[in-house]
Amino acid sequence: MGTGLEWQAMGASADEIDQRARQAAARVVGHLEGERLIPRFIDSYIMGFDRKHLKSPPDEFIARSNQLGRLALLLLGRLVAEKAGGRFFRLRLGPLRLADGSAAARFREKFWQALAGELKLDAPAAAGLPGEAEQYGDAAARAARFRQQVAPLLDPTPQMKDKAEHAGQKFYEALDKVAEQVTTRVFAGSV
Repeated sequence: MGTGLEWQAMGASADEIDQRARQAAARVVGHLEGERLIPRFIDSYIMGFDRKHLKSPPDEFIARSNQLGRLALLLLGRLVAEKAGGRFFRLRLGPLRLADGSAAARFREKFWQALAGELKLDAPAAAGLPGEAEQYGDAAARAARFRQQVAPLLDPTPQMKDKAEHAGQKFYEALDKVAEQVTTRVFAGSV
């Protein structure tokens, strides 16, 4: 008499993991560049609060925008690496799944390498990406950390701190949704 539960070994091959990591990296860059997430975020804040003067002087605005873009890249990369790493399993018994930590670790390593390749970073910059993204390692504190880092880059005016932090929180939520979309698309069709 059967229990209705079937077990299935599920380990992913190294090639499959590497391929998914490359796909995830390409999708992250596609979202950031193709959908112009960062310029759209900045422009919506500037237009929404009539802060056109923030674009002057242009050198400072570009520098702040680049820093904001770097933070968004690090957060999005961290979220994708984390969400995707949780999709690898060694064994499944009905609804119970046994995580595959080595596959998840390989995915994270290959993902950061592929992301650095997509961005055409030199070796030192590429090696530093995962370490920099660790600032978002604490899931409970990452949203607060991100919005506090984003606010002064978005609008350095102290009187606008609350509005800039609120916008930073909305941007965090948007990046979290993008990370979920990337992960879902990369793992579409897998069990």
